[in-house]
Amino acid sequence: MKSLATFFSLSVLLLAAVARPVARQQPQQPGNNQQSAKQPAFDQWEDGFQGVALDESKWERFTFEGAGGGKVEVKDGEVRIRSGNGTRAGIRSRQSFTADSFSVEAKVARVGPQVLNPGDNSAPLGFAALTILFDGSGRNRIEWILTSEGTFEAWSVVDGRGERLDNRKLGTKLKNPVLGIVRRGDEFLFVLNGPDSPPEAAQVGLRKTIKNLPRTFRVMLYGFGSSENDWDAVRVVTPK
Repeated sequence: MKSLATFFSLSVLLLAAVARPVARQQPQQPGNNQQSAKQPAFDQWEDGFQGVALDESKWERFTFEGAGGGKVEVKDGEVRIRSGNGTRAGIRSRQSFTADSFSVEAKVARVGPQVLNPGDNSAPLGFAALTILFDGSGRNRIEWILTSEGTFEAWSVVDGRGERLDNRKLGTKLKNPVLGIVRRGDEFLFVLNGPDSPPEAAQVGLRKTIKNLPRTFRVMLYGFGSSENDWDAVRVVTPK
C-alpha cells in the first residue's frame, strides 16, 4: 500500500501557523532536561484508492454541469475518471468539512486530452481539477487545475461568477504532482509539490484573498468534458 505520508506532510507544515498555537515553553526546572510543548493537533480524512471499487462511504458521483455519466473506476491504486463532452462530472466527498483553515491535497496519476466528437474542431486540452465545493450546485467553488499540457489554471467561482486567478504563465514538468489548496481565513494558497519531495520543496503558485466564502465544504475531483483524469490519493487536514 502506498504511503500517503510520503507526499502529504505539507499539510501539517502549512496549517501549523493557523492551528491552535504551540504552548509557550515553560522554564526548564533544575534536573529536568525535557522541555514540554503542546503540539497542534489535526483531523485527517484520506483515501488511497486501494480497493477494487470506489469507497461509497467516502465518495459519491456528482455532476454540476451537463448530463454526467461517463466512467469512474478504481484500478491499481488509482481512481480513473472520464465523463462526456460539455460536462463537469466526477466524484465528491460524502463528508462535509467545516473549518476556517484547511489543507486539501491530491496526487495526480494522469491527465489526458479530451476525446472530441467527430467534427469538433475545438482544442482537445484535458483538465484534472482539484475542487473545493462550498455548496451543492457548484456556484461557489475554488479550483486548482492541471492541464494535459502541464500548465495550471486557478479559478474562483462566487455566486456563479467565475474569475481566473493565475497569470496564465504557471506550468510544471513534474510527473504525478501533488496539487494542494490551503485556506487560512480569507487567504487561499495554490500549492504544488513533487510526489516524493519533502514539504520544504513545495511551491506556492499563488496566493489570493477571497472573502465571504462559507466555512463548510466538500472535495471534488473531476476533469472538464471527456478529459481522462486519474488520481492516486487525497487527503483533507483541518485543525481540531
